Amino acid sequence: MIGGDGMKFSFYSPVRIHFGRGSRKVIGKRAKCYGTKGLIIRTPIRNSDREKYFTEITESLVENGVQYIVFDQVKPNPTTSIVDDAKQLAIEEKVDFILAYGGGSSMDTAKAVALRGYNQEFSWDYCFSECSDPFQDKDETIKALPLLAVTTTSGTGSHVTQAAVISDIENDDKLTIFHSCLFPKESFVDPELMVSVPKHITAVTGFDALSHALESYLNPRASLYTETLSLQSISLITQVLPNVIHDLGNLEYREKLAYADTLSGICLSNAGAEAPHPIGEIINGYYPDLAHGETLAYVYPSFMKHVSHAKQEKVETLLTILKDFVPTGDLSLGEKAYETMKNFLSAIELTDVLSKIEIEEEKLAKMKEKLVFNLPLTNSKQLQEILVSSL
Repeated sequence: MIGGDGMKFSFYSPVRIHFGRGSRKVIGKRAKCYGTKGLIIRTPIRNSDREKYFTEITESLVENGVQYIVFDQVKPNPTTSIVDDAKQLAIEEKVDFILAYGGGSSMDTAKAVALRGYNQEFSWDYCFSECSDPFQDKDETIKALPLLAVTTTSGTGSHVTQAAVISDIENDDKLTIFHSCLFPKESFVDPELMVSVPKHITAVTGFDALSHALESYLNPRASLYTETLSLQSISLITQVLPNVIHDLGNLEYREKLAYADTLSGICLSNAGAEAPHPIGEIINGYYPDLAHGETLAYVYPSFMKHVSHAKQEKVETLLTILKDFVPTGDLSLGEKAYETMKNFLSAIELTDVLSKIEIEEEKLAKMKEKLVFNLPLTNSKQLQEILVSSL
């Protein structure tokens, strides 16, 4: 239904996207537009099959007259100390730009380094407090080193967003920095880089992408434009993800998943996340060994049950798309949404995440204390209720 403002909306997505098989081959040509020396930020080498593509990229840089150095100490849920180490390397080497290679952790680290490498005087407290609004820069004059993003998972959507998620281990926090200067200048989405991603990582990153699409669709900030993109992403992911985890080398599946992830990220950057993301990040603060997608899986069935009361029409639309996972029987909309999400998680083999952690009462109390903010769709009390009902 179109409201009193008609079809009015604001949309912003400044990233130049190079999408498709072989798109990695233009990285060197594009990188030289941003300087002659770059810092590549990535995780340590884990899969020799994937390294041939990384070598292609570094050779492309050299062929185009671009020097590079590599920081390869990124870990899942990157910490402030990891960013500090990479930032120091960027400063010492006087690099012109940052190139992120990998999944969300590499992207998050690279964005924070781009920000703090350009603004060396910024403390972490300043970053977390002053760069905290995803839709309004408190200081529009803040700049960052140019960032290029080469995504190897589908995904976090970080290659098309203005967000960087960083863990503050000392305070058991996982916090997000937002600023428009954190949008990558250019992103390279090559599905050939993704065919060797292991089964579980494919599942958790794919569910993260689905979460972005679901939350941006349900968010009151959504526009008719982002809703259209979100629904396309949701449809693709729910069709492809249960299949690709059993056919990891299927390039067509990987391509569709990469496309859906990109759409989800674009929607997230314009409409925003909802309850599962902040709850998941708070859980991650206390259980940093969990993957981000695992914490989302932990929360999602309860979230879908809760949101069915406020967004009945949209939830009914989602259940139509997820029809293959909807249970039979005479169930309320909330119960049906809850069971549908559990069935989908089972199809992508993520139900075991619920047995990975047992949240102690003391930690639960601390988590609830951190859920003292309101979102467009859920208030502080509701956030706490979703957390507790997820146990």
